[in-house]
Amino acid sequence: MAKQADIQEVQAVSELRGRVVETSETLSRIVDDCNSTMQRFVDWVSRDRATYWKHELRRRDQKIQSARSDLERAKIARPDADPRSFTDQMRALKKARSRLDEAQAKAKACKRWAIELERQALLLRAGLRPVATMAEAELPAATRWLTQLEQHLQGYLSEAPSMPDDAIETHDGQPLASRGRQGEHPTDADPDASQETTP
Repeated sequence: MAKQADIQEVQAVSELRGRVVETSETLSRIVDDCNSTMQRFVDWVSRDRATYWKHELRRRDQKIQSARSDLERAKIARPDADPRSFTDQMRALKKARSRLDEAQAKAKACKRWAIELERQALLLRAGLRPVATMAEAELPAATRWLTQLEQHLQGYLSEAPSMPDDAIETHDGQPLASRGRQGEHPTDADPDASQETTP
């Protein structure tokens, strides 16, 4: 005897589909945020910082030229003065040179790190690609499958006929109605049987 499928909690399929959609959107957003953040950092180092230190190189070089000129003018103004009397000008020139060295080191570091960060950004995008594929292809496919499953289950429940009570089978495969009749006493099944006489 064919059994009616025991389908319960069809709503759970809908809830699962909603969770899958939510997960897909969350993963897509996280992947985009990671890639965007990394790219912004690469641009900050390779463009913003590189441009800043390029300007600083020119400005600090001008400071050196100015400090050197101040020292030369002081020497011209006092040609017979003790060289130690030009301490302030020499200190300013030394400071300007130190700041220029710093700018040169920073500019080189920006170039070096721009290359390294670009490489790391490529590795990050490659590492996130499976997650992006899951969010953009696999989970949407699962969502479509769950939608079809829910539609099929709803269609089955709306069209499947209900089974009579006496057709429901027990654990031993016997209909409840038949099993009840098999357990009846003969006198209960046949009223005339009680009137039979013994030989």
